[in-house]
Amino acid sequence: MNKIDLLKRIFRTQIKKYFKQILIIFLFIILSAMATTAVAWLLDPAIKKIFIEKDKVMLYTIPIAIVCAFAVKSLSVFVVRIKTIKIAYSVIKNIQILLGEKILQSDTSFLTSKHSGKFISNFTNDTLTLSNVLNGIAVNAVKEGVTLIFLLGLMFYQNWKLSLLAITLIPIAALFSRKIGKRMGKAVTTFLTISEVFTKYLSEILKATQVIKIFQKEKDELKNLSNVISSRTDTIVKMERTRLGAGPIMETITGIAIAIVVFTGGLQSVAGQIEIGQFFSFLTALMLAYQPVRALASVNIGIQEGLTAAERIYKLLDNKDFITNKEGSKEFQITHAGVKLKNLSFKYSDGTQALKNINATINGGTKVALVGPSGGGKSSFINLIPRFYDPQEGCVEIDSQNIKDVTIQSLRRHIAMVSQDVVLFDDTVKANIAYGNIEASDKEILEASKLANCHEFIEDLQNKYETLIGENGVKLSGGQKQRISIARAILKKSSIILLDEATSSLDTESEKKVQDAINNLTQSKTTIIIAHRLSTINKVDKILVIKDGELIEEGSHRSLIDNSIMYKKLYEQQQLL
Repeated sequence: MNKIDLLKRIFRTQIKKYFKQILIIFLFIILSAMATTAVAWLLDPAIKKIFIEKDKVMLYTIPIAIVCAFAVKSLSVFVVRIKTIKIAYSVIKNIQILLGEKILQSDTSFLTSKHSGKFISNFTNDTLTLSNVLNGIAVNAVKEGVTLIFLLGLMFYQNWKLSLLAITLIPIAALFSRKIGKRMGKAVTTFLTISEVFTKYLSEILKATQVIKIFQKEKDELKNLSNVISSRTDTIVKMERTRLGAGPIMETITGIAIAIVVFTGGLQSVAGQIEIGQFFSFLTALMLAYQPVRALASVNIGIQEGLTAAERIYKLLDNKDFITNKEGSKEFQITHAGVKLKNLSFKYSDGTQALKNINATINGGTKVALVGPSGGGKSSFINLIPRFYDPQEGCVEIDSQNIKDVTIQSLRRHIAMVSQDVVLFDDTVKANIAYGNIEASDKEILEASKLANCHEFIEDLQNKYETLIGENGVKLSGGQKQRISIARAILKKSSIILLDEATSSLDTESEKKVQDAINNLTQSKTTIIIAHRLSTINKVDKILVIKDGELIEEGSHRSLIDNSIMYKKLYEQQQLL
C-alpha cells in the first residue's frame, strides 16, 4: 500500500466519522486565521492614525481591537486543540481496539510466530507516534495553511509587487521540507524497530528474573539491556536532530525574505511608492506568514512519522487469517461427543511435519490417552480438535460433523482444555475460576472449587475467594494453580476435555489432588489426555501410541503391555524411576 492510499484509508476508516467535529474545528481555524490577519492589518491604521495624524479616538480604539483580535485567536486555538485532541485519541482508541480484536482472533500460528513484544510495541510505540501526528496534522496543517492564505491575501492587498518577491522563497522552503521529511521517515522506521527490540528484551528479562538470578547473569543481562537502551537513545537523538534540522534552514530563509522585502520596501519608500504604515503592516503580515511556512515544514516531517507508524499497524491488521468460519457454517450440535480423525496430516508453517495420515476413533464419553516420545505429535493432535490449527489433509469429525463446517465459536463452546502451562490472570481467585462461565453463581463457583480440590486451600488464603493471586498466579504453588484451572474447566461444563500433561510437573502429593480433580472434571466426558507418567492412565479406555507423527499402535494398557514393544519399553523405563 503506497502512502497516498494509506492516508486515504486512515481518513475513510477513522477520520471521516468525525466530520461534524472536523467542520467545527475548521470554522474556528478560519476565525483564528482572520484574527491573526487582523493584527497585521491594524498596524497600518495604528501608525497612520495614532503616530502621524494624532487621532485620540483611534488611540483607544485600535489597542482594544488588537486585544480583541488576540483574544479571539487564543480562544479559537484553544477550541481547535481541545477538539483535535479528543478526535485524535478517539481514533487511537479505535485503532487499539482493532489491534486487540485482531490479536484475539488471529490464528495461533501467526501469534506464536511473533514475539509478544512486537504486539506490545504496536499497541504503544506505533499508536503513540500516530497519535502525536494526528494532533499535529489536524492543528498545524489546516490551521497554519488557512492562516497562510489569509496573510498572503493581506500582503497582496497591501503591495502585490513585494508579495511576489517575498513568496519566491517559499518553494525553496518546501523543497528542503520534503527532503527532511524523507530522512525523517527513515529515522522513524529505525526508531520503531529498535523500540520493538527494547520492548521484546524488557519482556524477556521480566519473565526470566529467577533464571537470571540463579545463573548469576545479572551483569550480562544488564550489559545487553544497556546496549539496547543506548541504541534506542542514539536513534532518538538522530531522529530529533533530523526533525530540528528544519529549524535553522527555515529561519535563514525567513531572514533572507525579510531582508529582501525591507530593502525593496525601503527603495519604494524613498521613491514615495509606499506609506510607512502600509509597509509595516505588510512586513508584519510577512513575518507572521513565515510562521505557518515553518509549521507546514514540520507537518511534512510529522506526516512521514505517522505514515511509518500506520504502515506497521495496518500490516498487522491486514494479516490474513486462515482459521475462520467458512461461508454457510452451521452451529455445532453435540450429541455423544465422539471424535474421529480421518486420513489426517498436518505440518506447521515452517514445514515441520507433525502428523502423518492419522486415523483414530474416540467414542463419546470415553477416556483416551496419547503417549509416545517427546516431539512425536501428541500436542499437535489435540490442538487440531478446537481448531487452533487446521490439517492440510484429512479432517476431524465430532459426532459426524466436520469441524470446518461448523462455526468456531459453537465448536469451542463444547471443549475445555487444561494444560501443564497454566494461564491465570492478575485478578482474584473467584474471577479466575469464573472465567470458565462468567454467568456462574457463587454456589456454582463453590461447587466447582470443591470438585477441583481447591476449596480448602482457597479458604486458607488471606481474603479467600477475593484474594488477588498476582501475575499468572505467582502467589500460588504449581498444584494450586493447576486445580484452579481445573475448577475453571469444570465450570464451563464442556462435553470434550483436553488434558495436555496436566500433572507432569507436580510432586506426588499435589499430583494426587490434581488427579482426583481431573477425575471429577472428566466424569462421563470425552477426554483426551497427554501424559508422560503412564501410571496416571492405567484406567483409560484406550491408549494411542504416537511416534514421529504416526499412530503406530492403539489398545488398552494391558494389551499394549503384552503386544507393544515401544509402550512396554516406555512403561518399564518409568517403573525404574
